Amino acid sequence: MSLPRGKLLQKCVEIIDTFDSKKTTVDAYVDDAPVLKDKSVGKVEHKFIHQVFYGCVRYQKFLKLFVTSFLYKCPAQAVRSEQTLYMVLAYLLFFRLEELGVPEMRQMLNSGYGTATALFALLKYALDVGELERWVKVEWCKVFDVRYIEEEVIGKLQGYAEELRPVVEEIEFKATGTQRSSASSGGAKERRGISPKPFNLTQPKPRLVPEPEVISREVKALPIAPAVHSNSLAAVEEQKRKRMEEERARVAAKYGADGFDLETAKRRDGSEVEELARKVDQERMAECTFKPKVKKYIPPSEEAAVRVNAAAILREDALIKQKQVKEYETLKRYEQELHDASEFHRWQEKMKEQDHLDEERRVHQRIVEMQLAREGAIDAFEGQVRRKGILAGIQREELAMDMAVRAVEEQKELVEKQQLVKGTQEEREKAREAELRDAKAKAEKAEQLRKEKEAEAERKRREDEQEMERRRDLIRQIRALEKVPVERFKQFDPAEGPCHGLLEEMSHSELWERLKIAQAQHAKELEDKKERQLEKKHEKQRELAEKAETLAKIRDRARDESRSRYDAIRQKKQENEEAERRYREKCVEEVADKIQRKKAQKHEEELRLRKELKEISMKRQFLAANAEMVEAKTHAEQHAGLDREARHRQRDTLFEQRRRNEIKSKEAMIRRTNRQADKSDLKGMHDAVNDRLQRAFKADAVLKDDIKRATRSARDSQKMLETRLKDEFGHSSNKYSGLLTRAPKSA
Repeated sequence: MSLPRGKLLQKCVEIIDTFDSKKTTVDAYVDDAPVLKDKSVGKVEHKFIHQVFYGCVRYQKFLKLFVTSFLYKCPAQAVRSEQTLYMVLAYLLFFRLEELGVPEMRQMLNSGYGTATALFALLKYALDVGELERWVKVEWCKVFDVRYIEEEVIGKLQGYAEELRPVVEEIEFKATGTQRSSASSGGAKERRGISPKPFNLTQPKPRLVPEPEVISREVKALPIAPAVHSNSLAAVEEQKRKRMEEERARVAAKYGADGFDLETAKRRDGSEVEELARKVDQERMAECTFKPKVKKYIPPSEEAAVRVNAAAILREDALIKQKQVKEYETLKRYEQELHDASEFHRWQEKMKEQDHLDEERRVHQRIVEMQLAREGAIDAFEGQVRRKGILAGIQREELAMDMAVRAVEEQKELVEKQQLVKGTQEEREKAREAELRDAKAKAEKAEQLRKEKEAEAERKRREDEQEMERRRDLIRQIRALEKVPVERFKQFDPAEGPCHGLLEEMSHSELWERLKIAQAQHAKELEDKKERQLEKKHEKQRELAEKAETLAKIRDRARDESRSRYDAIRQKKQENEEAERRYREKCVEEVADKIQRKKAQKHEEELRLRKELKEISMKRQFLAANAEMVEAKTHAEQHAGLDREARHRQRDTLFEQRRRNEIKSKEAMIRRTNRQADKSDLKGMHDAVNDRLQRAFKADAVLKDDIKRATRSARDSQKMLETRLKDEFGHSSNKYSGLLTRAPKSA
């Protein structure tokens, strides 16, 4: 593959993340995906991405269960933003490892795409049978067969465990900086290094699987009935035989000895039914052949009487009126201008016919030109083929020289890369120490952030409790106010107006009277409207009858005119066809003559070309004597080209080094500027946060003062209300106190 493995995995992750199954299908999205339209993606890479994408969509449930369980089991090592990458690697491990191979899988894991600690945890989890059975096997068995999971998925991956062990150790060394002691290390002393450990977080409790219910397999038989021992098989058979004879005698006495006359005896046999079905199919399929039976056409002796409805009459009358308006306008224009457009129309038809004939002549001329151009194109193509053969030979020689130079350059580049790899391996230990320091700083920062969050949560809890207590107090006050009884009612009088202060107010009885008057008036209007509609209907029928008579007369006259016009058109068409046939024959003769002349010219050109080739071969024989001189000149030119190429390469190398130095200095300056900008932004953020906190504290103090003031005023108002009620009703009040106080007044 020409594409790097990390870039290839990135393409697979991008196409899975951007796919939406609700909008398109897998094959359609692969054809239109912008990720695969990159020119760097070759045929092999395109096929690999397509197969990985299709496999991840096909085993989507399987892979999601695996990735979810992995994130749930290893929350400290796994990165949730790399879920799609874990899905792709799980698909390659469980389903395509046999085709992909362990070396190719090793290159993908070492491509640098993904966190090393997460990839090490993923490999450990996938190769541990106990962890798979504990976390995800039960969920897999709900979707797939148990035997398939154990043999084809887990069992097949365990078969590659020994081959994958070096890969796991290499990933482990990249992730932790240490490596477990193996058989190859022998008795060498293990190097102790600092390895990062996850935080001491509370581990999630695994879900408890309920114990299966015990199904009792004990079978209890009922005791044998005493009647079984008192009876025998012979006695039972004798009773059955007697009952059968009695039943036969009863049936014979009821229906007689002649038997039954059933309708099933009149049924046809199978052969007769098949014969009838075959005849019916032949009659049905007779019309489906390519040569159906066509009856002789008999023209109608009488004209068909067409019944027209009102819509057809009105439509035809409207068309006739439109024609009459056009004729009136034509006559009026002729009266005003003393001429009409008939002469123009005749001239127009004549010109159209002339244009049609000219177009036919042009088409036939183009046919002749195309034939001649085809012959010339064939000759030009053959000459071009010979010329390209000579040029191809020269290009092959130049390509061989370029390949030799390129091989030397690749050898030099390989030596430089080997030196670079050695230097990188020496600097790897420093990177590990920096990672450990970074991890320790992050752990301290996380501990400090956790303490700050706990203090903030405690403060928020106290504020919520105070707010809840204030709301409960307000609810108690509102409920106390709602308990005060208020009686409001008014007796309904149908003769009394609503008295809302509106214009034209009426009482209920007046509204009923007004409704009766409006209904009587509406009924009278309906009767009058029906009479008017009947009169309009009769008048419309009379108009339709008159229009139908007029249209019948116009239709007869139009039929006679169309027949005469059709005869004239048919005669003119026959004359045109005869003229076209004569012109076509003439054109065919002209084309044949031109092709014959072209063939004669071609034969003469071939003779002349053979003569020229013979002269060229003779000249080459004379020039062969100076071959040594030509070869020496060629070698001199090649050496000059090599010197020129070396000068150009040296100039390009110096320019590239100069540009690299400029870029390095610019990057240092940009990093210094960015650090200063980050410091200034951080200081501004601190100032803004402090200002916002001060404003929040002030607003909180004002809100608390308002709450205290509102609480105090509500308490004072409640106290005043209780005092007033106590003075008015006594020591206590309830819903019966009002009745007791009003009773003496009514008495």
